[in-house]
Amino acid sequence: MRKSSRGHHIGNHYRDSSGAVRLQVRGGTSRRRQEHPVWAGIVLAVVALLVAVAVGYAGVLLAGNALFRENPRFAIEKIEIQAGAVKTEPIIREYLQYVGIEVGANLFSFQIGALRDLYLERNPLVHAVRVERVLPDTLRFAVWEREPLARLGQRGTLVVDREGYVFRLRQGLHRLPVIIEQGETGWSPGDTVFGMLAAALEVLDVCDDPRVGLRIMGVDVRNAEYLLIHVLTTDGIKEARLSWLDMGANTEASRSDLLLRLGRLRQVAQQDRTGRSLFDATIPGRIYVR
Repeated sequence: MRKSSRGHHIGNHYRDSSGAVRLQVRGGTSRRRQEHPVWAGIVLAVVALLVAVAVGYAGVLLAGNALFRENPRFAIEKIEIQAGAVKTEPIIREYLQYVGIEVGANLFSFQIGALRDLYLERNPLVHAVRVERVLPDTLRFAVWEREPLARLGQRGTLVVDREGYVFRLRQGLHRLPVIIEQGETGWSPGDTVFGMLAAALEVLDVCDDPRVGLRIMGVDVRNAEYLLIHVLTTDGIKEARLSWLDMGANTEASRSDLLLRLGRLRQVAQQDRTGRSLFDATIPGRIYVR
């Protein structure tokens, strides 16, 4: 009988007529292999785009250098300075020179935002800075200093403004009212006060208006229930315990209640003939003389 020339299949293998097992390879390309050229194209396109962006950015920088930072037309010839009481014009000019900004330097050799932020960071006394380029050759630099409202402690040089911002001041301290705390002050320049100190600032801010008619020499914040304020009168310095609605909150209702109590305190202090030195303004609607 004639044998078949075709072998027998065994899985992916087959046995030929001689009995040897051979591997059978199917023709065609898998889907995954077909997708490789597509992904390769996408990757190449993305890389090409990034390279184009980088080249374009470099071109913009070079153009900017040529048109502005390396252009002698924009060399600084004049620096106009609006100074403060402490940060005087010579001090500001010295600082600008220290960071490389002086007559002859390029007007575009620095970033305005970076210069402003760095100056504020290094000078807590300054509340705001404005830097302007006036083409082709002028730089304007203006500073606004913080106004101290009170001195923190009877020693040291720390002061605080109406916003509660703590900074250091080395002159005119004797003219400021003093906030008296328990022990040494734990504040540092750049801090913002809170709690009873915020309440003390609220009182000092109101009394800083001459129309209120009370001159506060100091505020003792060591009691958690009330402030002990030292008021200068025609009979000398007198003390008054003071509390009001939502102390330190500085809301409209709180400020209204504070103004009412300070007005009554001023009236009693002006009319008092007892010679006593302590007033109590902690009870709504009444002022007691002790």
